[in-house]
Amino acid sequence: MVDALDLLKILTEFGAVIISSLWLYLMIKHRKALPYSIGKLGDILMWGLVLIWIGFLVNFANEFVPRLTTSVKAIKVSKTADDVFIILGASLVTYYLYQVFEKKMPKVTPMQVPIDMGSSKLSPGAYLISSNVPLEDVVKFLKGKSMLAITRRPQDYEKLGIPYIWLTKTEGENTIYPTNLPKLLHTMVTHANGNTAFILDGLEYLILENGFESVMKFLSSARDYMITKGSILITFVGEKTLDDHQLAVLKRELKELEII
Repeated sequence: MVDALDLLKILTEFGAVIISSLWLYLMIKHRKALPYSIGKLGDILMWGLVLIWIGFLVNFANEFVPRLTTSVKAIKVSKTADDVFIILGASLVTYYLYQVFEKKMPKVTPMQVPIDMGSSKLSPGAYLISSNVPLEDVVKFLKGKSMLAITRRPQDYEKLGIPYIWLTKTEGENTIYPTNLPKLLHTMVTHANGNTAFILDGLEYLILENGFESVMKFLSSARDYMITKGSILITFVGEKTLDDHQLAVLKRELKELEII
């Protein structure tokens, strides 16, 4: 007969399985709406959660293993497996949190470029512009705004005195690994305000490293944050580098911008 403490233990373990199943289901169902779960780093988070869920499931199953086998070795393996899964899962989640929120953030901050007086009349949101448009024209169009570039061409922005984040796999000051889309988004959100404009000049590189779908999730989340915080995001795109379907999807999410 099961005593009260044993029953409480079984119910607690079963409750852990039910609750972890629920948040895993919600994470999978609403992943597209969770901006910090995008990209390859987001996959690490999801695998971490799956492993923790498996650990809780095995832990609950351990209550019944002795009834199914008399093998001491099998029972020991089963009782060890739940801890292994939970530790592995927790390690992946911890790695994700460190990479996104604790790892050294770029120290760069948006800054105004000394150009002609006046201010940009562009409404908050995310915009798409042809890579054929000279960078200098875009900078003049954003006059009065504090600018921050996210780029594969840092030297071009350095010449114009524009602070930048360099998309690169090389560790260094003011760099972000191209597959760390959650960290890039977090950095943008941190600096976004009513007088900030971001220039994304490296879209094709991000797509190459992350895939088109992940980058679109990133851009969609960034657009929403720009609107909410009153900021502007201008993204350079080389139309010949994307197929017709990708370009159509991109134009649905970002407004096309023409500078005359």
